[in-house]
Amino acid sequence: MDRFDYNRFYHLIPAQKHYAWGSENKIQSLTGIRQDGKPLAEIWMGSHPNGMSYIDVDGKDIPVSSFIAENPEKALGKHCVEHFGSMPFLFKVLAADKPLSIQAHPDLETAESGFEREERNHIPMDHFTRVYKDSNHKREMIYAVSTFYALKGFRKVEEIKANFKKFFPFSGNAFVDFRYSGEEDFYKKFFTRLLSMDQTLRKAMLRELETTASGMGEVEQFIFRKLLYDFPGDRCVFAPLFLNCIKLNPGECMSIDEGQLHSYVDGICFEVMSSSDNTIRGGLTEKFIDVLELFNIMKFVHGSKVCVEPVDKGIEKLYSPGWDEFCFSSVVTGGKVYEGPGDHGLEILFVYSGTGSVSNSSFSLDLKRGMAVLIPAASGSYSVSGSQDLVLYKAAMPL
Repeated sequence: MDRFDYNRFYHLIPAQKHYAWGSENKIQSLTGIRQDGKPLAEIWMGSHPNGMSYIDVDGKDIPVSSFIAENPEKALGKHCVEHFGSMPFLFKVLAADKPLSIQAHPDLETAESGFEREERNHIPMDHFTRVYKDSNHKREMIYAVSTFYALKGFRKVEEIKANFKKFFPFSGNAFVDFRYSGEEDFYKKFFTRLLSMDQTLRKAMLRELETTASGMGEVEQFIFRKLLYDFPGDRCVFAPLFLNCIKLNPGECMSIDEGQLHSYVDGICFEVMSSSDNTIRGGLTEKFIDVLELFNIMKFVHGSKVCVEPVDKGIEKLYSPGWDEFCFSSVVTGGKVYEGPGDHGLEILFVYSGTGSVSNSSFSLDLKRGMAVLIPAASGSYSVSGSQDLVLYKAAMPL
């Protein structure tokens, strides 16, 4: 007999991540978490061991991993168990007051070999130089709650060359005029030059940029000022000139592929990703920078600014980047009843505003602002109803 009731819903208690780039009030205000003066960067909703969530079972906090392990098919769904064997996604709220590192994430093959290598070399999981925290790839998608600024993917080659010549009138020509055999070769040689730049050259180029930066676009200039303020000695402060500068308005969504260089700069968002904590960094951080491994996993192609467009399903808007592990929905009820799918895998709801309840044929759970709810696969059809201002966000697996 199961230790848990898989026909009901559970209040989910996220893990808190207090990284230095986080905010002292953004997530706290949204969730009701007590403001203690420490920056809160992320809350994790999932079963990853580096940030385990818990469910409230009759007043006891039980790890989500234990709930899944007791009966994986009832918790996750048959399709998920057959294809993944475990919970395939991680749902987060992310708040950045300072820029995150310039980073990329590995594909599955690289993550598996990298994790095995570091395990074989007995590198402790919490060691400063540990790169691979698990053996999974990491794809991710973000949905802007506020205006959200980010860097994503290389600009086109000619755009990079034009930017460096325009904004560095004395040193730009020499920096980007080199022989290359194609797009990939240019990006590799350019990025190698950037990361190996000595401090004398960096300071000289920064002095040039002080007089020309006013010619940047509004978004580029905002991001550059943020990077320069928080990381004045870092070579990657020039990133707005070689990476695409992104400004997402609230409600806009974009995805990040494996191997795509990026950084989140400012704002609050929901993030859904493969269940992984593998991040390889190249700059804008005090954490470990592994340039060799970054080059090993990076895709040296120009990146796309294209957002993920939603499928309009009435009060629900469904965002899917086309991957098997996860999709994301915004549900603006406007006082109407939201009918969840009858056949679904494990889902997580986050209550952004309002009050209400989620119910199926045998159970009902009250909802309030800032609350997260775990919906097991075996719970079947469910409905959500509540106040006029009830807004939900949902992470799930594509049907």
